[in-house]
Parts: sequence; structure tokens; C-alpha cells
Amino acid sequence: MKSKRRSLFIVLFLVFPMIHLIIFSYVPIIGNFVLSLTNWRGFGDINFIGLRNYEKMFTNTEYIKMFKNCGWYFLVSIPQLIFALLLAVVINGKFRGLNVFKGILIIPYLLNGVIISTIFIIFFNNTGSLNTILGWLGLDSLQHQWLQDLNLVNPSIASISIWRYYGMNFIMFFGALQTIPTELYEAATLDGCSKWQEIRYISLPFIKKVLFINILLSVSGSIQVFEIPYIMMNGSNGTGTPVIMIQQSMSTNKVGFAAALSVMVFVIVLIVVGLQRLLVKED
Repeated sequence: MKSKRRSLFIVLFLVFPMIHLIIFSYVPIIGNFVLSLTNWRGFGDINFIGLRNYEKMFTNTEYIKMFKNCGWYFLVSIPQLIFALLLAVVINGKFRGLNVFKGILIIPYLLNGVIISTIFIIFFNNTGSLNTILGWLGLDSLQHQWLQDLNLVNPSIASISIWRYYGMNFIMFFGALQTIPTELYEAATLDGCSKWQEIRYISLPFIKKVLFINILLSVSGSIQVFEIPYIMMNGSNGTGTPVIMIQQSMSTNKVGFAAALSVMVFVIVLIVVGLQRLLVKED
């Protein structure tokens, strides 16, 4: 009798969260997929058009370009992760002022996207900070219209991610390195291991999960970029990303196509999460 009551309580505690999850998560996901198969404009009749929205997404050059734009955001995450990891390895340990140093590095991550966009609009402006500094250094030939040049606008905006997320990556790497027993490094030193061997055989194996998590965040983040390019350029001048395209499609009553774009973003993130779980298994 007591076990039956316990089971009943467990079911009652689970049933309401499950109902909430189904109504507000699973039903909207299914409904969104159904809408992606239509040309619904947000009002009027709903006409099913099959996979035409997806065909348009992968054949229209305007929409193919948005995937290339996402590639820039992922590319800049590579040096960002490398620099953050190297810094974490170099200063691994305790020293006076460490907390202040970590606080300074994390500030860009805590700043609002509007503030960051304003800072870098001034920085990349034709008469802004970057061109001014290049002029002071006598590098006038490197001055450009960073936000007007179609070849430079996306890598310029994407490079902001290095400054914004570098500190966060460092904190994660540094925290993981701090969990490694110092006895391992002492034993390695006694065995004559070089610094590179310590990093390769001790540090990296211990923090591989954190490394894969950061890579996962970089991939999913690159496909979901929105606020910085939207605020700085409103998605114009070839700076569109999938989420910006979703917003623009909704504003022009292309609800069906916006739904297809959101499904595509969801599937890509889901694949990345699946790969992360496959590659980073529990020991």
C-alpha cells in the first residue's frame, strides 16, 4: 500500500510537467514543421506546397549565402578557442590578482548586444578607430570601408565574436584545468616530460569534454547568430543569417518559409548535439 502511494505521488509530480512540456514544446515543434510545408502568410487559407520552401532555401543564391555567412562565425571561433586554451594553459595556477584578471576578461561577454554593436559601428566606421589606428601606424593601404565592402563586412562583424566570447572560453578552460590533480604534473616533471607532453597527455585528455562543449557552442552559436549583424547592418549588404532571415520573412508575411528556416536551424543544432554526445562519452 505504501509503495502504491509513493508511485501515485511520483506520477502526479511528473504528469503536470509532462503536460506542460507537450503543450508548450512538442506541439509547437510539430506545428512549426507542418507550417513549413505551406505558403501561409499569417492570415487566410493554408495551402500545402510540400518541400518547396526547403527547395527554395537550398537553391536560391540569396539563402545559400546565409550559410556561408554562418561559416565566418564558426571560422573565427577556431582562433578564439585556441587563444583561450593557450592562455588558460599558460597561467594555470594561482597568483595574486587572478580573480580581477578573470573579471576583466568576462566583461565583454556580459555586455548587452546593443552596446557591443554601437562600439563596433564606431570602431569599423570609415573614420572610426580601426582606420585611425592604421593611419597612425603608417598603414594607410590597409584602411578599408569595413562595413560597406561586400568581401569584408561579414568577416569584420564575425571577428567581434573573438573579443566577446574569448573570456568566457578562457574561464571554462581554466576551470577545467584547475580540477587536474597537481600530482600528475609533478610526476610528469620527475619523469622528464616536456611542457608540450604535459599538455598533450595530461591537460588535453582531462579537458576534452569542455573542449567539445565549446566547439558545440561555437557551431550552434554560428547558426543562430542574430543580434550583432541585425543591429549593425539590419541584415543588409549581404550580412543575412538564418535567424535574421526568419525575422525578415515573418515581417513580410512569409510565415511558411520562416517556419522552414526555423526547422532547418533546429535540425542542425540537434545534429550537433547528437554528435557531441556520440563523441564525448562518459568515462
